[in-house]
Amino acid sequence: LGAAKAKARMAALASCRPAGKRSPRAPAGSLTWPPGRRVQGVFVPSSCQSLHSSTNVAGANSSALLAISKMKAQRTGFAGQAPVLNPGAAIQRAAGLSPGNEASTVAELEQSARAFDRLRGEWETVADSDSEPQHLQQLIAQEQGLREGLKKCQFGDPSETTTVPRHACKDPIARAHGEVTRAVLNAELARCVWEVQLLRRGGQDQVGLAAALINISVLKLRLFDIDGAYECLQHAAGLGSPDKRLDLLTRYSAQLKAPRHWDFLAGQDLRSGSQGAALLTHAREIFLANKYKIENVLAATKATSMSEFIFVDGRAEKLEQALLESIEEANPMQPEAPGPICPVDLVDLVRIFLLHRVLPLARICQLFGPECTQLLLRLRAISAMEGDSCRLVEPGQAVAAIDASNFNCGAYFAVSNIAMWPLEEDLLIATDFEQTFSSDDLEPVMYISEDSLALLGGAPREPARSVLDLCAGSGVQGIVALRNYAQRATFVDLNPRSLKFVRLNLALNGLADRADGMHHGSLYEALPTKRQFDAILANPPFVPNPQGIASGAGAMFGNGGETGEHVLAGIVQGASQVLEPGGRLSFVSMAPNVEDLPRRIEEWYCAGSGTSTAGFEALVFHGTATAAERYLPTSSPVEAARYQAALQRLGILTLSEVVGVLVVGGPDSNDLVASLAGDARKDLWSDQPFLRLVVQKSASTSPPPDHAVQPVSAEAIQPLPETQPEQEQLAAQAAAVVAAAAAAQEAADAGRSRQQNAR
Repeated sequence: LGAAKAKARMAALASCRPAGKRSPRAPAGSLTWPPGRRVQGVFVPSSCQSLHSSTNVAGANSSALLAISKMKAQRTGFAGQAPVLNPGAAIQRAAGLSPGNEASTVAELEQSARAFDRLRGEWETVADSDSEPQHLQQLIAQEQGLREGLKKCQFGDPSETTTVPRHACKDPIARAHGEVTRAVLNAELARCVWEVQLLRRGGQDQVGLAAALINISVLKLRLFDIDGAYECLQHAAGLGSPDKRLDLLTRYSAQLKAPRHWDFLAGQDLRSGSQGAALLTHAREIFLANKYKIENVLAATKATSMSEFIFVDGRAEKLEQALLESIEEANPMQPEAPGPICPVDLVDLVRIFLLHRVLPLARICQLFGPECTQLLLRLRAISAMEGDSCRLVEPGQAVAAIDASNFNCGAYFAVSNIAMWPLEEDLLIATDFEQTFSSDDLEPVMYISEDSLALLGGAPREPARSVLDLCAGSGVQGIVALRNYAQRATFVDLNPRSLKFVRLNLALNGLADRADGMHHGSLYEALPTKRQFDAILANPPFVPNPQGIASGAGAMFGNGGETGEHVLAGIVQGASQVLEPGGRLSFVSMAPNVEDLPRRIEEWYCAGSGTSTAGFEALVFHGTATAAERYLPTSSPVEAARYQAALQRLGILTLSEVVGVLVVGGPDSNDLVASLAGDARKDLWSDQPFLRLVVQKSASTSPPPDHAVQPVSAEAIQPLPETQPEQEQLAAQAAAVVAAAAAAQEAADAGRSRQQNAR
């Protein structure tokens, strides 16, 4: 095309450009969970709120949300940044749909999706031909009309949904609504591709071409095409664009792409005694020598808890600023003034392994040494990047650059693909960063959150010959057990990526030779042979996800099935078959209708006990119940409405944090006793003193006293005087809580016959 003709077509398109959309806001009354509750939101850097620059005449989405909305599995709720209808009105509409109205709504949505698919085809045809400005105006007018029609959708405008659904959904309306979102984004993508081709034919407006490529990359991110977005951004970076969005998006796309490589955390020998294991031990020594511990990290960053490092994208700037202000550096003007106590090396370790910042590769070499840095590169635990474009460099090329000069390292930068969490005493646990989202070919490994820490604090630490870590994730539960009370550990997870992290973390903490196996599969079926364990530790997926509606519960580590207890039920059912007499199962969950959980535990256990006559005793410690209507692991208006309606149909009224301990009896024991321990405790998962001094001691195998313990009523449990130290107070309450639970169970069992009890 000639420059004049191209200019005329661009002017025609500009004159018909649709108005920009406004970023949606969470409504009043929707729940925003406190920091650290496994919530996922939408990361929207303030510097990139506008996705389309003024040079992009085809920008139909001028104020949509940035980049990828990481609708990762939300294990405890909704962060409130994605569009959500007022829950009350939305649920009423969803619940009030008759089968006929539902079918009509689905038909309308499917018709809209087909219309946008046809529009996409028109734009693809235009890109391959010389169309006149009048035809372009018709296409733009057609798109405007279709978008206006979407605004009337009773479950919210599908074009306002930030990203396309990634997981299968059986709810017909939610599924159809998601297909419209996909069709809208694909049609917009086809229009942007046409614009890029037009600008390339003109050959003069390099700034406009770069802006159009950036717009395409944003649409690809919304479609979860990470590789496609990365390639577009690399091309745009090569054009020398001044677009302010480019710096952030190139780094962001590289951080998303790097940990998704098929060879991630593989290809290196990490067995005990290997060079790889020795280098990882050296890396751990570097972390510990620089005081990489919870208390020091919190003090340096002024964070209130490690949970602030989970959803770090929105908090990194504030945390990093506090971190940099804490650098240990003498002030020559005030030599007598006590300065901050944070070593410089700790600052950089926190920046790269918790705040997900970029550092020079030479700085990593300075911290860990050349050989250890090269191992991390080969494992793809870190990745090298080149220049302002953040082009990812292959490990072999980066390793060669270190060999050539470990002071310069090819002038590469480095980004970590793993988050490194300090734990109690001297343990370190690597996980995926929260922004690593699930897809058809990758399931992320869960970060360390409050429920993980609650199980660490509440699981009894009686000596054990062998423990089984089910739903192992990073292996954190089994590794802490090996560090404190277990001789051997076995790890099981349905996610193959999990076993890579378990292998890495065992080697990192010098425990590889004490693992009996790492098995990929579903719960007990994954065990190659039938064997007995002294303890089982389980942090299963527990987010209710009826019909697969909630995109926030789509990841493997979050999706607990219809009511959230599908995996937990399987764990309890099989416990009697693999636990030694006196063995214990410790679990954490978010329980629906917790007052009925003891009965469900009894039913699950009986269903799996088979011919076994061994009974059990279980204590369930529970937190304050949250109304189910405030529980929203969703990312769009339609999901919120349909999800809440589905919870109502299932009879789920509340959800409560729980930590449970089940102890299997001997062959002569056939009593099935499950009960709630005391009253609901506020913020159970974060109450570490209570978890360690009460919950952890609830299954003690110490010999009972000679005299019988008199039952204590729940009303008799009163707080001790404030003058008594907190630990003594909690320890004194422990026996009262357990005795009260036993008394309540005896009263409940008084009217049941032995035959009913054996059920």
